[in-house]
Amino acid sequence: MLTTAFRRHLMAEVVIGAVLIAACTALLPGPAAGAPPGPAAVGATPVVLNQPADPFLGKITPSANADTQGMYAPQVATPLVAIHAVLLPNGHVVSYGSPVGEARQGGLAYDDWNPALGTGTASHRQVASMHAYDSFCNALEILPDGRVLMVGGNTTTASMVYDPATGNQAMGAPLARQRWYASVVRLPDDRMLVLGGGDYYNTNAFRNPNDNSGVATVPEIGTGTGAWTSLTGAASTVAFGAKDNRWWYPRATIAPDGKVFGVSNDQMWRLDPAGTGAVRSLGTLPQGIGVSGSSVMYAPGKMLYAGGGQRFNETAEVATNAATTVDINGANPVVTRVAPMRYARNWLNLTVLANGEVLANGGTRVGTQAGAANSITRSEIWNPATRQWRSAASAQRTRTYHSVALQLPGGSVLTSGGGLPGPVDNFNSEIYYPAYLFTRSGSTVRWADRPEIRTMGGSAAYGGTLSLGMSDTRRIASASLTSLGRVTHSYNTDQRQVPLTISQSGATVRVTLPTNRNVLPPGSYLLQGVDHNGVPTPAQIITLKGDGTAGTVTVYEPEQGQAGTPGGSAEPGTVPLTAGTTVGLEAASHPGYRVRHQDFIGKLSAVGPRSSMLARADSSFRVRAGLAGTGCVSFEAANYPGYFLRHENSRAYLRRNDNSAAFAAAATFCPRTGLTGQHTSLESYNMPGRYLRHRNFAIHLDAFDNSAQARKDATFVVRVALGG
Repeated sequence: MLTTAFRRHLMAEVVIGAVLIAACTALLPGPAAGAPPGPAAVGATPVVLNQPADPFLGKITPSANADTQGMYAPQVATPLVAIHAVLLPNGHVVSYGSPVGEARQGGLAYDDWNPALGTGTASHRQVASMHAYDSFCNALEILPDGRVLMVGGNTTTASMVYDPATGNQAMGAPLARQRWYASVVRLPDDRMLVLGGGDYYNTNAFRNPNDNSGVATVPEIGTGTGAWTSLTGAASTVAFGAKDNRWWYPRATIAPDGKVFGVSNDQMWRLDPAGTGAVRSLGTLPQGIGVSGSSVMYAPGKMLYAGGGQRFNETAEVATNAATTVDINGANPVVTRVAPMRYARNWLNLTVLANGEVLANGGTRVGTQAGAANSITRSEIWNPATRQWRSAASAQRTRTYHSVALQLPGGSVLTSGGGLPGPVDNFNSEIYYPAYLFTRSGSTVRWADRPEIRTMGGSAAYGGTLSLGMSDTRRIASASLTSLGRVTHSYNTDQRQVPLTISQSGATVRVTLPTNRNVLPPGSYLLQGVDHNGVPTPAQIITLKGDGTAGTVTVYEPEQGQAGTPGGSAEPGTVPLTAGTTVGLEAASHPGYRVRHQDFIGKLSAVGPRSSMLARADSSFRVRAGLAGTGCVSFEAANYPGYFLRHENSRAYLRRNDNSAAFAAAATFCPRTGLTGQHTSLESYNMPGRYLRHRNFAIHLDAFDNSAQARKDATFVVRVALGG
């Protein structure tokens, strides 16, 4: 037995030991608990991190081949057509290009989408343009303080700084030349370089290749918040001239030597911004990208150019499917043809993925005037190791001229916008989830189990080492930094991915940042790891400072919203077109007016809850599986069983089903996303390109003429039936 004295002695030892352990523990850095959302300084004390919000990831059922092709989530509504988009350091996406809810050109509003709030109306905040500045077809870049610099556009010589935190806008110093369709890049010393551009709507400049009076052949440079200086020594018609519209969004990127490498159609060049500037021609690509091709730096100093060939979006120039790599690590570029894409694409977007592969989405074989039939909805992916393309999932929407794509922090890709002009004006977005986010178990495809970066400490400075606290001890095979997307007109400004040196001990991964700011220019980046199974972590956003001060990591807002709202509409009272249900078709442009049959003729009439029983019954239709084809529907009158809505001589009638193949074809309609970008349009099964529309309060089947009126008249809101 223990004596009382010994017990007291033992208890004292335990207490002293506990005190010593607590004291030592207090001296060791531990995770900083409860860091508020926003930028947090990276230092000795690890920052506790949230994972980025995503509206569909892990919340919807994967498609049957998502593990090999990836998957597009259902489309969601956007308040405007996103012609320009930028992923901000806080994880929000700002887009602009049309007035809110109006299918017309005009950068007169800015939409801030917060993924933490889902995809509904509450997740979007709009700010009106101030100072009469019209940002349509301008250039943008993120300033060192996180605000967004905008240059040119419809207000051609203006510069403006947009503060996404407050929505405030401050006009800057004017530029010396008009900068419509210009590019702007942030240099390693944090100065802003403006390249190309021209006079307002000078799209036909290429037809007079020796007349450079309407284009800006002289670059300008500045801090973005002060005066601009013309780089007269860098004047160049090779890089920015009228010929082939080389002035139109020159594809420029920071090269490993700190100079600016660019491609304008087929012309390669290198610009030195020192002093008054200088430009040197570097030869040509084997296949020009025109103004409609896309580019990405998929590894340090290694570029991929693909597609394009059109010199103006309304020409009949057929797209190329050519792809070319250019190694710019040496004094002279090394140009290599690689396997072509499966599809020829004008106005595609290239987006580097978390695993280093490159997604190509959207595009059209000809141009905006060629219609949706010439557009490509199937995506494809380029593997830099094999230099081959493989097929990926198909989108629902046509995304061509004026569409955007950028990687989101969750590892998915936001695709949005397109139109004005175009075969469709897209008030909607779709998110692509690459195959690396899925896994297969037998015949079942599931969302992959992902590693996560839970804490971050160390040094977020050039040459610094970051210590990443992981969610578990699985092996992380690689890590990288990917620039935040700043995209318009098929050009994602200086898009690049930089691999990092890594080591691992248990659940701690250490990554070493480059010392060369030419390889990794100052700015904000998606930091991602990829595990040994090829599954990436959700990204954490770090910001490297050009002034030598400590870098930061973004603490995301916790996810608060519901899962994404499919169908592009969250409007109360709308219902899906599901076989077996009874619905009403309300004209989107005439609220309260519904499609009905009257004397067996299709009409548009004012029908509401207080209308006659007959009117309510005549406007109610039972949705049936398409009589002629799967994936489409037929509409049976609720009060006349066996009678279906069909087209006949370009009009809609109610007719008894005679069970013939001809009747089935004429009574079958394929639901499409509304031609206005929202709700539903109904395309004829046997006459593709023709849609049900109301005209003079009669229901017609008309060929879509791409007019704004046709879009409105052919768009219907699917409502709960009022009768039947």
